Amino acid sequence: MKIYRARIPMMAEDIAKHLIKEGAVEVSAEEAPEFYLDIESVLRSYVETDRRIHEEAQALVTKRNLDFASFHRIKRDVAKKYNFAVGEDAIDWITEQLIEMLYHTTHVEEVWADNHAIRRITRPILHKHTALDDELDVEVRRKIKNLTEGSLAWDVKYQQVLEDVRRRKGLV
Repeated sequence: MKIYRARIPMMAEDIAKHLIKEGAVEVSAEEAPEFYLDIESVLRSYVETDRRIHEEAQALVTKRNLDFASFHRIKRDVAKKYNFAVGEDAIDWITEQLIEMLYHTTHVEEVWADNHAIRRITRPILHKHTALDDELDVEVRRKIKNLTEGSLAWDVKYQQVLEDVRRRKGLV
């Protein structure tokens, strides 16, 4: 699961509008822009923390002279150390952070829904916006299908094509 910085404002607006429309929260019209920014800050915080954990995991893999196959396990271990979630668990982690923010922000007049209802509203939105990563993966794999997955050439070409696709779609 990946959240692209360029999509954060759209995600925040989508989450905010659904929370308001479903009656989960009450936000005045004057406070709505600040409420969107509160949601953006949760998403940006996730992206920044994920980046730092990614870099730390890369450094550990290099330092320990491990192969790339160990990277995801190392990243999960580093994330656990910081009480952070990656992969599919990330959506639940972000949702919990959003719930905490709702109860502490001054830009929400009232939280009407319980935590379960807020999760029910936000999780599908987060899934929808993070599904882009899966779509990118399918497109990249289609373009490099002539290479053997797991080979060094495949890994290098995958990253090159992925960066190209992200750039074309305005995600970088």
